[in-house]
Amino acid sequence: MKHRSLWPRLLLSWLLLGAPALAQDTTPGREQSCRDLLADLARPYLPDIKVDKVTAKANGGCLYAGLLSQLKWTRLSIESVDVDRIEPDPAGRDRPPLALRLSVSGLRISGAMQDDAAMSYMMQVTQAPLALSLDYERDIAKDVLKVNAFTFNTPHGALGLSTELTRFDPLMKTWSPNDLIMRTALKSLEFSLRDEEGEIQRLLALPIGYNLLRGSSDPAARMAELKQQGASWLRLTLGLMHVPKDTIEETIAALMELPKATKPFYLSIKLPEPVGVEDIFRVMVGGTTPGTLFPEGSIIATYGK
Repeated sequence: MKHRSLWPRLLLSWLLLGAPALAQDTTPGREQSCRDLLADLARPYLPDIKVDKVTAKANGGCLYAGLLSQLKWTRLSIESVDVDRIEPDPAGRDRPPLALRLSVSGLRISGAMQDDAAMSYMMQVTQAPLALSLDYERDIAKDVLKVNAFTFNTPHGALGLSTELTRFDPLMKTWSPNDLIMRTALKSLEFSLRDEEGEIQRLLALPIGYNLLRGSSDPAARMAELKQQGASWLRLTLGLMHVPKDTIEETIAALMELPKATKPFYLSIKLPEPVGVEDIFRVMVGGTTPGTLFPEGSIIATYGK
């Protein structure tokens, strides 16, 4: 069975209004500009999207309320999307904005597919209302991306992220996700996670989970089978690494319980010079040392505090 992927639609709903056209004048025609923008952005993945109310903000942004898209098997609704700041890339409308600040509240995805038990099974975890916000700036002269704040909230969980990346160029002529990852370097990172009932873990696992369960007539049984296969693989791999048997079994028991309630986790990385994936590879093959890569840098991680 062929159907449109859920993930582009989900991503679109998260970053629904990230386009340069918002930074126009604040004349009465701005409301229609906001409606036109929504239609342009939604056309590839949410062609039937409807919105109850559109307000052109005095600062050049847009406020959308009551968004709904009903496809054959999937229903996506958003209570509100607020674009508070947008700075277009002067190179053209097809470029990502140089700066964007938006918030999304009341995001819900629900539905079931008669011919796709795996999708119906995985969709069960997306029915609670979700919220997110994004605030970033790009310096195209220096190839720097600074995410001032990214937040993602579920009824019982919260994820927060801020980071500064260098050598970041999403418009490389020979672009691919792998090329972008290999080229980009990390300057700083702050990450926090509170997941009281495992909701965020379930959501993060959705793309992988669907691919693993696709084609199964009994997704719950297939999931249990995959966990057992994973346990066998861990016993073999960790055993070859001479990890103590008790530690192996404790690790497997913890993984078998996922998703589960977890204590708060915090990670902070601050580096005087950017470090990329290629630099890490150099350490692994003995081409350099961690002391060379992290002079006077700091890495802090806490769990349960």
